[in-house]
Amino acid sequence: MKTVLNYTELKNMMVRHLSIGNNRILLSFDQDYRIVDMYYAHDQGDNHVVGHPFRYGISVDRDFRWIDRSIIKHMDYLDDTLISDVNYAVGNINLSSNDFVDIYDDIYVRRILATNSGNSPQEVKFFFHQDFYIYGNDIGDTAFYHPQLNSVVHYKDRRQFLISTFDDANNSMDQYAIGIKGFKGFEGTWKDAEDGKLSFNPVAIGSVDSVIGHTLFISPNETKELFYFIIAQENLDSLVKLTRALGSEKLRSMFRLTSNYWTVWNEKKQVSQPQEILALFRKSQFIIRIHMNNGGAIMASSDSDILKNSKDGYYYVWPRDAAIAAYALTKTLHFSAARKFYDFALDTISKEGYFYHKYLPDGNIASSWIPRIIGDKTIIPIQEDETALVIWSLWQYYLQSLDIEYFFPLYENLIKKGANFLLSFVDNDGLPKESYDLWEERYGVHTYTVAVTYAALKAASEFAKTFREPDLSKEYGQAADNMASAFENRFYSPEKGYYARGIIDGKPDFTVDSQNMALFLFGMKDPADPRVVANMGTIMQRLWVKQVGGLARYEGDVYQRVRDDNQVPGNPWIITTLWASRYFIRTGDYDKALSLLKWVINHSQHSGELPEQINPYDGTPLSVSPLIWSHAEYIIAVVELNEKSK
Repeated sequence: MKTVLNYTELKNMMVRHLSIGNNRILLSFDQDYRIVDMYYAHDQGDNHVVGHPFRYGISVDRDFRWIDRSIIKHMDYLDDTLISDVNYAVGNINLSSNDFVDIYDDIYVRRILATNSGNSPQEVKFFFHQDFYIYGNDIGDTAFYHPQLNSVVHYKDRRQFLISTFDDANNSMDQYAIGIKGFKGFEGTWKDAEDGKLSFNPVAIGSVDSVIGHTLFISPNETKELFYFIIAQENLDSLVKLTRALGSEKLRSMFRLTSNYWTVWNEKKQVSQPQEILALFRKSQFIIRIHMNNGGAIMASSDSDILKNSKDGYYYVWPRDAAIAAYALTKTLHFSAARKFYDFALDTISKEGYFYHKYLPDGNIASSWIPRIIGDKTIIPIQEDETALVIWSLWQYYLQSLDIEYFFPLYENLIKKGANFLLSFVDNDGLPKESYDLWEERYGVHTYTVAVTYAALKAASEFAKTFREPDLSKEYGQAADNMASAFENRFYSPEKGYYARGIIDGKPDFTVDSQNMALFLFGMKDPADPRVVANMGTIMQRLWVKQVGGLARYEGDVYQRVRDDNQVPGNPWIITTLWASRYFIRTGDYDKALSLLKWVINHSQHSGELPEQINPYDGTPLSVSPLIWSHAEYIIAVVELNEKSK
């Protein structure tokens, strides 16, 4: 179950600021421009850094310093591409960096341009620190200097990483040091860089780190180019082959091709909105894409820092989050990417027709706190809305693509299989049977679950009609209508003037909850319905966080609460605020919708990455960042605004 962290723990979490990748490698940087996560595997499933920073330092005429946020002037993505754009200065040396992962080979590259703005020649030494925790731990790692390739290699089993540099004259690194870290009093080899001279120790085993150095002599007004790179492979022979093909011109070509690819990829969906909205719209697309591996698994977040406090993270496939992300990819015409997720869904749906709580990147069932028994009652360990959302999003994809050839094989083994489970998982009153809610906290029958199950059954009805099964289409449609009618009878309170968020232990729970917006988001209710209007008024009044803006999930939300405060209903979330924006889009109040979109933009990081939550007192990011669900909801809101406001 989600952990409630105290404020000290929250402050100690390092926010991820930038992410780059190619669907096999995924790297994250913190606000000090340090690599803090590096996933690498065929399924992009293994994190080999898990929050232990790779430091980057520069010595200018023997004056050394580590690069951090105090000297970084700008840190963003370059021209809406999946390449970083970082500007900083050390003494008279002005620097700009571009980080990227090659689109073809598993190579991470940092391209550095260093300009001497002073009046005298400068000796500039660059130091790059590597702190691998291969397979997520520091047991049994090896690092060694490879003299034939003038590089350092870190390896364990089938995860091997080669690190080196090239400058514009094709010179490579001129210093290195390898040693022990975090063990028997050894702080780490990175300390060896601070005097500007490395030890040239050639090998270490166990808990190891390394530093490499590269020296440039830069004349006044001269600019020099340096490439730092990490090659990831499964064996040494592959590392050697790729390294021998590299040089400064090859790395320059990688930079151009990667930039061109992401520029073209990001231009498929054109929307007419102000630049501040467009910038985050484009970034959100590629942030989602690099959190999807080549097998179609869409991870909720690559931010591993939460592991420090909860011993579990967000690097899993929640079918709910992934289905919404696939819908966002569909809305931006990235059909081939969306299809990858549906292929993943076909492979992972259970024989009974439901999806489990969450999955690993390779499709195996992931860790879960959901029990299989409550008291003496055996239950299915699911959140039903996750199964429903996959079926619903499949129909949205079909409406956009009309790809009948793709869908025909899915109809029996995914669409009908899932829809038949939803049809069977209905109580005598027509409502869904009990399962856990989307917030992963309560067992019962929930408004969000009812709304998305209704939408999924309607989608299944349309699929059955399309595939010439009218009787089945009618059965799905009638079940959806019965569910909507039963919901109206059981969930609405004329006295309170709004809907319950759920029925728990047979009793309605009238805690004001943003999940009730699902009623219009998924088409079970018209947003202009007086009951929906009244319910939205209650949500906006009682869940709006007056201190910094944004909508809390529900009254009394304690998840990652900063401190007890009855003036704050809960931390504001990005997704809930975007749901509200989508409500005002649908009711034609575009100014209000736009103001909520701008609130989201203003509470993104400078790079554009969106967190899960916001600190209700100072507006800073809380919890994981990026959260793919947040980016997906932003894309959906912008597309809906573009469609409705024309």
